[in-house]
Amino acid sequence: MRGAIAAALLAASLTFGASAGMAADLVSGLKSAAPQPPSADLKPGLAVTYYFNEFNNTREIPDWAKYRDGVRGEPILILDYFVGDGEVLTSGRNDHVGADIRGYLNFPVAGTYTIAMRSNDGVDLKIGGVRVVHDPDVHSDRFSDLVPVEITAPGWYPLRLFYFEKQVTSTVELYWLKPGGTGQLDFVPEEAFAHIPGEVPQE
Repeated sequence: MRGAIAAALLAASLTFGASAGMAADLVSGLKSAAPQPPSADLKPGLAVTYYFNEFNNTREIPDWAKYRDGVRGEPILILDYFVGDGEVLTSGRNDHVGADIRGYLNFPVAGTYTIAMRSNDGVDLKIGGVRVVHDPDVHSDRFSDLVPVEITAPGWYPLRLFYFEKQVTSTVELYWLKPGGTGQLDFVPEEAFAHIPGEVPQE
């Protein structure tokens, strides 16, 4: 599904799974990058390292990385991948792909954001050192819960996402609704993502 999605659709359990659209507890305590990264150092998109193995859970990716070198991929400009049985992200592979995705996410204003992901297979998303979305196992396309996230100060926040695709199809999409917004979640836009080449940002 491309473009904006109605929040009401996320609640349609027969379409997106029994837990989709449920209101999660407020997530707070996210820590912005300190100091904030200089704008001159930031490059578009998120950095990604790939690991090629038949994963069954996102927790297996960092374990595998202890013993195998990863392959750096082209930066991921926006998390809007719904590709069926095609290439997984920027990996050059169609199956058995694990991804360690890192960088920064910019929240332009303070307030409570609503965040959701659609994935196939597992995702484990941390922002500002706090887990926001956790759907780590093998599964077909489905949406996460709608997660309210408290942002106390605008700015860049460290982001780390573990994602894997086991076989056949792949999806990884990140949506938000800004404070005060109603009705629809949109893809988090390209300008909200950045990375510093060669840097491993704080988690």
